[in-house]
Amino acid sequence: MLFRFVSKMGGSSEPASDSAMSQTARIEPSTSVIASLLPSCLLADLRTDHSGESGAVMIYRGILAVSRDPALRAFASEHIATEARHLSYIEEVVPARQRSVLLPLWRAAGWLTGAVPALAGARAVYATIQAVETFVDRHYAAQVEWIDHWLRSRQSDELTPHTQPAVMDVLVVVRERLEQCRLDEVAHRDDAGGRWDGQPGFLLGAWLFCVSAGSDTAVRISRKL
Repeated sequence: MLFRFVSKMGGSSEPASDSAMSQTARIEPSTSVIASLLPSCLLADLRTDHSGESGAVMIYRGILAVSRDPALRAFASEHIATEARHLSYIEEVVPARQRSVLLPLWRAAGWLTGAVPALAGARAVYATIQAVETFVDRHYAAQVEWIDHWLRSRQSDELTPHTQPAVMDVLVVVRERLEQCRLDEVAHRDDAGGRWDGQPGFLLGAWLFCVSAGSDTAVRISRKL
């Protein structure tokens, strides 16, 4: 769980112990309660994060389904564990009814994004992961920047004086987790980038363009659906 918080609407709050929180605050009410406290534009962005992390897990499943290269399989196995953890984080704040209705499509697209380059070999996979994670870094950074701006302004038309402190508490921890996800994705990007020469030919370059454009399109759609 992300951050221990008992809604003040219930009339009480209690801090979690350090051992229970493991150096990070946690949220314990239902995801629907958390979602109700978040600004709607951020909840839409978090829906795209859920779609993206769902797809990311499938990227590595696609690699593992196709590749028999021991080094590549070790790379995929290590990274899929991180992506699964990210997905768990996002599921804590995005209730099922707020998730993209196109999740089967994003999962299938993710699997193909891993499996197709794996057919061409490790170099194509590493290039693909670098391209995906470059996009994800920017995507998470924009959300962190938005939260930082909101916290500085401490105001929103969507909030009342009664709910604003609770929202701020939640946003602080959501921001921490988004930033941690971003840093993990940067590490994945750099890991992949260090494993190939960074000089795609025409076909690989076209594939990487499609991957980046597809990621952007998926975000735009899942923000709405």
